[in-house]
Amino acid sequence: MLITLSLLLGSTFFAKAADYILVVNKENPVDRLTHQDVKDIFLGKKTKWGNELPITIVMNTNEEIHERFTRIMLQKSPVQLSVYWKKILYSGGGMLPLAVKDDEAAKSYVGTHKNAISYITEDALDRQVKKVETR
Repeated sequence: MLITLSLLLGSTFFAKAADYILVVNKENPVDRLTHQDVKDIFLGKKTKWGNELPITIVMNTNEEIHERFTRIMLQKSPVQLSVYWKKILYSGGGMLPLAVKDDEAAKSYVGTHKNAISYITEDALDRQVKKVETR
């Protein structure tokens, strides 16, 4: 019984944990990214799209979605991610990603900047941005 309960709770957690989506500008030709591509982008290791234009990272700092995204896609806690980016900044290796407060701000920025990428809750998706599939 305990195993069944933990399996049920676990599956509920993972169903809820994956309710974010990646979004790009509607003019961005990218429709699909691998999990490794996403990780490389949000850790600053992949800095250009296939067309050689620079990628603009937009971190959605809404606590709930940011926590899920960083833990699932980047295998880091939000604190670890912050420390990671500060090390890059202080070593002269790059600039911090743009941080926005919520889904609406993420969509607004991505919707008006062709090279931007962010993550939002799935139910916030609208015509401002385009969903990117991950595999």
